[in-house]
Amino acid sequence: MSRTLIDISRLGTDTTWPSVATEVNGYLQSWLSAANAQVSQHQLRIVTAPNPEATATDPCGWRLEATLSQLTPGGDPAVLLLEVFLTGTTLQIRPGIGNTEPYVGADTEQGWVYPAGDVGYTSGTWSTTPLPFNAQVGWSLAPGAEYFVFAYSQHRYTNRQAVPLLIARDQVSGHWILAASPPSTSDGLRAVSWNVRSGQPSGSRTLLRDSFTTPVMIRQPAELVIATTDWSYYESANEPAQFWEPLLLPPDFAAVNLSSAAMSYFKPPDGSEWLAIGGHGLLLRTKETPP
Repeated sequence: MSRTLIDISRLGTDTTWPSVATEVNGYLQSWLSAANAQVSQHQLRIVTAPNPEATATDPCGWRLEATLSQLTPGGDPAVLLLEVFLTGTTLQIRPGIGNTEPYVGADTEQGWVYPAGDVGYTSGTWSTTPLPFNAQVGWSLAPGAEYFVFAYSQHRYTNRQAVPLLIARDQVSGHWILAASPPSTSDGLRAVSWNVRSGQPSGSRTLLRDSFTTPVMIRQPAELVIATTDWSYYESANEPAQFWEPLLLPPDFAAVNLSSAAMSYFKPPDGSEWLAIGGHGLLLRTKETPP
């Protein structure tokens, strides 16, 4: 199946977050069913879906889980999770790792661990005043490089741009990466995946990008910077370096060395074309390099 990019931008003043999230969830459900059939050893599920009747004070968004074939040291399947909930005043993004018997600490009695748990509530929120905004949904079921991404922008400032959902196959381990970026000026992609060599979760809070002082540069592959010291309640982060592998997004993604406005378009000399999504340098390919 070829990759798909849909523009679900709204014009006018009657747009609400629940209506957008509900539409995106329909695309997500269809893609997720196909992805689970294609990647049978790693099962994704929507634990909590957006509430179409949510008001400005109700949390509305997703709790996603990925149950992996990889076992934790306790012998249980590793479970990755991503929580993204928005109201009229707050946005909460929590990528994490869970299993039935905690072994790297616990943020709750159920043993869920939230790497980079300090994400908390960001200052960049979905406006309570309905506004025109840009929004894109993209997905691919290319074997080994599957992904689903949703990005929005209320205007060109980074505290109104975000990637609430990014599910992608790690090009190194083959496991899922669950990621999201908050709408703020300082945070990049918060992500969690599973490290096969270390037998522990791998987390990230940013993209690897070239220096801001250089000319515009597009980096491929899109690599996430692994966080080994700033995970909340992470008791065994100091693993030997040889146990850590890079986290690479599928080839349709790249990183650019500037925080451009969402929907910026890049056409490098090689003939490829890229669309900026979110406000933190993540690009989605819309045209491949000609042969």
